[in-house]
Amino acid sequence: MFHFAEAQVGNPFKGEDNIDTLYYVQLDSFSIEARPLNNYNYTRYETIVKKVYPYADSAIMYIKQLDNLAFEKRKDEKEYKKELEDKLRATFEDKLKNLSRSQGEVLIDIIERNTNRSMYTILKDYKSGSSAFFWNSISKAYGYDLKDKYNPNNNPTLENIIQDYERTYKKK
Repeated sequence: MFHFAEAQVGNPFKGEDNIDTLYYVQLDSFSIEARPLNNYNYTRYETIVKKVYPYADSAIMYIKQLDNLAFEKRKDEKEYKKELEDKLRATFEDKLKNLSRSQGEVLIDIIERNTNRSMYTILKDYKSGSSAFFWNSISKAYGYDLKDKYNPNNNPTLENIIQDYERTYKKK
């Protein structure tokens, strides 16, 4: 929201012909944060977030959809999850296999951030405990723990970039 006002500059009583109107606009407050111009990590993270955020958005949509579904029988739930998994594999598998390790980590961070759950918990809830254990073991070999929940204080640069992306590209 902004306020708009106008004022005249000059003295109309002295016979001046050069009276101007000044416009005054008061905008809401905002913050400007400086960052180094050649900050490699910032630019790198920016590129990664732009690439993986649409995938994370799709994953979050499917997770919320699954949370809202109620099944009468466990068998119906398993069949639905299997069909959905096959559909998602056909759609996303080739694209996700080509992600780098850091792109995969940022993808996981965005999903954890927006669902407020660890990736281990998500895997355990929608696949199985053994599947979650397997993928956590693999991730530990690469120095990442799926049981750790997203914490914005661990990487404030990434958090700022995600917030900027959401402000710029995502309409809520």
